[in-house]
Amino acid sequence: MIENDTSSYWRRLLDLDKPVPPGILDKYRSWHRLSRSLFYAMVDIFLRLYCPEKVLGIENLPDKPPYIIAPNHSSTLDYLTVAWAMGKRKEELYVLATSFFYDNPWARFCFKVAANAVRINTEVDFFSALGIAAKILGAGKAIYIHPEGLRTIDGKLLPFHPGVGVLAVETGVPLVPVHISGTWKSLPTGRIFPRPCPITVSIGEPIKMAPYIEKKKSVQAYDVYKEATEELRNRILALSQ
Repeated sequence: MIENDTSSYWRRLLDLDKPVPPGILDKYRSWHRLSRSLFYAMVDIFLRLYCPEKVLGIENLPDKPPYIIAPNHSSTLDYLTVAWAMGKRKEELYVLATSFFYDNPWARFCFKVAANAVRINTEVDFFSALGIAAKILGAGKAIYIHPEGLRTIDGKLLPFHPGVGVLAVETGVPLVPVHISGTWKSLPTGRIFPRPCPITVSIGEPIKMAPYIEKKKSVQAYDVYKEATEELRNRILALSQ
């Protein structure tokens, strides 16, 4: 059996063996959510008439949280399309949002209306972002995270960061692969107003972590994290077909 110091390091860093602080979710449930129903009524019109959305595989969504939703990242429309596909269950979802959405007051307001937003700055403190995500999962909620980190500029899938594998393997929660098509054509990086374009959200079967947790007994933890991350990427690529 391999002594996995890497796994122990990450568990300490993410405080996984400590109780989840009470009220951890309260700070991410802004008063802005009072306008959420009205906001998504407008999103509904947009995704039915202007950019008609098709949802495939919604039955693959786990019956209840915790789980991690991990889509490809093509556009600022991505989260809205997944949240709309989830219906009322979007309320169990907490989004790791980069500082980009907080620098502009209007963008910050809209994002807090649309989502239970968790502000992160991966350039300054990547570890803290994963720690917050782990605590939210420990509180029985779901996390939305883009494993690519950045939006694609050409519509092609970027390399995945292994942090999503660390989070999934060490918390033991399933990874839900999601492929979003059409958002890059509608609203690519640099464009202000979306073009009319059909959008498809394809939700794959969850990737269970039990085999990866077992594999840590005989394989270095970091290799297991990378393997889980690569499997997620392969599943998303398969959904894109």
